[in-house]
Amino acid sequence: MSFIIRRQLSTLIPPKIASAQRLAQVVSFYKALPQGQAPVVKASTPLAKYKEAFFNGDNASGKPLLHLAAFILVFGYSLEYYFHLRHHKNGEHH
Repeated sequence: MSFIIRRQLSTLIPPKIASAQRLAQVVSFYKALPQGQAPVVKASTPLAKYKEAFFNGDNASGKPLLHLAAFILVFGYSLEYYFHLRHHKNGEHH
């Protein structure tokens, strides 16, 4: 029984995985990768600028939650006005 288990495990590892040619390809691939710190990319879109201002690094804060709450209030009131309150602006229907 143990022979069968060892035989099955040996088929999981392909032969010649560590050949000299394969290792040379891997080494040359890793040598071609850039080294050092990645250059800092400046934000260009409004959403990226907002993320950079409030989410990244030392600038992280809770202000986006306040902005979200204000947006929901303004957007909700505008929907309420459009669908309901505009019909009552002269005191009609009551």
